[in-house]
Amino acid sequence: MKHQTYVLFLIIILILYSCGPGSTASPAPIPETVEETTENGSEKKVSEKPISVIYDDDGSRDGMAALMYLLSVQEVDVLAVNISYGEAHPEQYIQLVGRALDYSGVEGIPLGAGQDKSLAGGTPFPDWLRELGEKFWDFQLPESDRSYTFEYAPELIVRLATQSSEPITLFLSGTFTNLAQALEIDPTIKEKIAAVYFMGGAVYAPGNITNLIPDAKNTVAEWNMIADPQAAKDVFSAGLNMYMIPLDATNQVIHTKKETQLWREGDIKANFAVDLYDIMFDNYGLKSVEIFDLTAAVIMVNPNFCDFEFLAMDVITEESDFQGQTVVIKNDDPNIHVCLNPNVNLIKKNLDEVFSQTKPARKDKTTFPIAGKWEGKAINDGNEINVRITIEEGCQTDEVCGSFDIADGSCSGTFTWRGMEDDLFRFEAGDKTNGCGEGVDYLEVLDDGSVRYISRGDYGETEGVLQKVP
Repeated sequence: MKHQTYVLFLIIILILYSCGPGSTASPAPIPETVEETTENGSEKKVSEKPISVIYDDDGSRDGMAALMYLLSVQEVDVLAVNISYGEAHPEQYIQLVGRALDYSGVEGIPLGAGQDKSLAGGTPFPDWLRELGEKFWDFQLPESDRSYTFEYAPELIVRLATQSSEPITLFLSGTFTNLAQALEIDPTIKEKIAAVYFMGGAVYAPGNITNLIPDAKNTVAEWNMIADPQAAKDVFSAGLNMYMIPLDATNQVIHTKKETQLWREGDIKANFAVDLYDIMFDNYGLKSVEIFDLTAAVIMVNPNFCDFEFLAMDVITEESDFQGQTVVIKNDDPNIHVCLNPNVNLIKKNLDEVFSQTKPARKDKTTFPIAGKWEGKAINDGNEINVRITIEEGCQTDEVCGSFDIADGSCSGTFTWRGMEDDLFRFEAGDKTNGCGEGVDYLEVLDDGSVRYISRGDYGETEGVLQKVP
């Protein structure tokens, strides 16, 4: 009897421990399984029902890559794209988002922009970074005269949550400003929010403020928290079902340029993501990059890729060298599921599978129609330049199979074929001389057998017709 009592006591202790602060927990997998009842009354799995997600970013390069991922997976239905206060000016940046969605072939998603200031206090992102965001991180989007309509982001969250027949999920890869204001407008939407997944905070890892402000004394806060600490604190205490992917997790998921090139097998969204990171590799000389927001997006879609710990978390809002720090409150009720040790291999494998399997249209084409040597004149900003291009026969995608020479601009280099965009052969320049800028090059076969040459970049747009030469 004494032995049985001891065993029972151990069982009770284990149960209490597993439910208490700091316990390990994995959220239910998403998306939900749709089931139907057969004639004999049994249920069978039919398909996976996509989760309805509101994407809310602060206008970041990595956040845009995360959006391309969410738009590429069948498990997610993106209800809206919001921009919050943070890295970019929301009302300006949302116009770039509209152009980026057009460029990616995505239509019909409502856009939202929030206020361009924090709720209270915080540290703003450096001006030079916000100005870089206004240039869309040096990515050359096609020119457009279109003005994209948008709603006030907090009100858009309230509207979509209220109208939805089922609870929605929010993905936050920026500040919490929009969500905090949405909850202030209508606190009852809490009942319509299934979960909030967010990239932000640092639990045991150092903060990342000094990455942008080297002389900052704050070494514990992460940018999404310190930019608007009050908003984060408000949401942390709102009683939502929250899943945190902090620097502790994202610092472990590192990608090199060689790894991201695998995504070139995919469609324009996948290549868009690669281009965003390639600018960092090529312009800044980086050998590897953390994929902060992209990691969080993968974990949201595949929550089994991390064993979440259920912790009591809070945000320091007082102005000090600790402002914006996300802290664990001991002996308090847990409120946030925290990912500290993600499965890096599964995350990378999933990215490769998702991005490489979104096959571009007309992937079966070869470069045969444009194989050969081509010469002609093109116009750039009213100036006529001579262009010579050579394309090898039998070239396949992602192979270096050509070269170019623009003598007037002291610019030459190699061409790697990156696939098709409608009838355009898309090329990426490499081994460029100092006279070259950053851009994207296209060739199009015309009815008369000539080739139209188009180049768009930081040098504007260059266009001309090239003739085949012996």
